[in-house]
Order: sequence, then C-alpha cells, then structure tokens
Amino acid sequence: MPKCSIKECKNFTRYKNTTEKYCSMHLARIKRHGYPELKRDAYQCMEKLQHKIVDEFISKNCKKMIDKEIVKHLKKKGVRNVTIWNVKYRRRKLGVKKYLYGEIKKHKAWIRAQAIKKYGDACELCSYNLHIETHHILPRHKGGQHEIDNLVVLCSNCHSLVTHKNFNLKSRKEIKELSKKIKKALKLIYSCLG
Repeated sequence: MPKCSIKECKNFTRYKNTTEKYCSMHLARIKRHGYPELKRDAYQCMEKLQHKIVDEFISKNCKKMIDKEIVKHLKKKGVRNVTIWNVKYRRRKLGVKKYLYGEIKKHKAWIRAQAIKKYGDACELCSYNLHIETHHILPRHKGGQHEIDNLVVLCSNCHSLVTHKNFNLKSRKEIKELSKKIKKALKLIYSCLG
C-alpha cells in the first residue's frame, strides 16, 4: 500500500492501485477546508488529545461507565478539551463497543424476572395474571434501587392505581392490607354490574 505523502503521517492510502497521494484523514481535511494540515485558528480538540492516556482509560472503563462519566474522569485527570464526541471517536477507533447501556437493560430484565419468580406471576394486589408489570415501591427518582426487594408484581390496572396515588404503597408490608381494599372495591363494582 502506498504511504501518505505528508511527512509526519504514517497512514497508508485507501487502495493499492490508486492515484491518491493522501490518506483518508488528509483527504477529509482537503475536502473540508482545502489543505491537508489542521485548520488554522480552529478548535482541534479531537486530534490534540493525548491518545495513549485516553485510549488506556477508555479501554479499561468503557464497560463500567458511560461516555459522559469517562469525560468527567478524564477532565479530573487533567486531560483538556475532552468531549463526549472525542471519547466516542476514540472508542470506535479502538474497536471497543459500548456495552454499558445494553448491560443495564439486561440487568433490569434479569431483576424483573427474578422478582416475578420470587413473588409469583400474578398481580400481588388483585391476583390478575394475564398481563403483569413490576413497580418500584420507592421510586427511582427518590433514590429507590432497582432491586428485587424494592419491586412489586402488579397488573397494569393496579399499577396505574398505585402510580397515580389512588392507593398508597410505601413498603412490602402494606401489600396484604392494600390487596384486601382492592378486592373489596372490585367485589362492590362487580355486584353493582351484575
């Protein structure tokens, strides 16, 4: 493969049989602003990053942290001009995939499945079992954890009643009392209907 004609560049051109003198990076610069060097008087943070430090940090932490957190930690370490876009760019260059979001989704699904396994596959309040959901007793925005002990298995109707505060559910101990109230209300409704 022919090398790029820029002296400091170690990259090769795209194809073996080509008339191009420059690598793909320098070709992109020429298309952007007409010359192969960095744009004069411009913010070139992506290419001025200390690649060795950033690459090591990204490869170690990409499965534990999302890109925003990596940026915060790099800024604390003293790496200037780092943004989410640089981190994404470097992660892709390294061939490192972003696993964290997928892992969180898998983890949530696993915890939900464990809660259903532990508490049964029917609503804990009204015993309806065709469509069930899980509800956080202490909501996530108030500091509740996504753990089996903080989840309740509910049908969609009971879930909406509890979510909209028609019935207050503050702990797992209140489930029996609340279940009695809901079953009484359902009996009353069914007796009126038929």
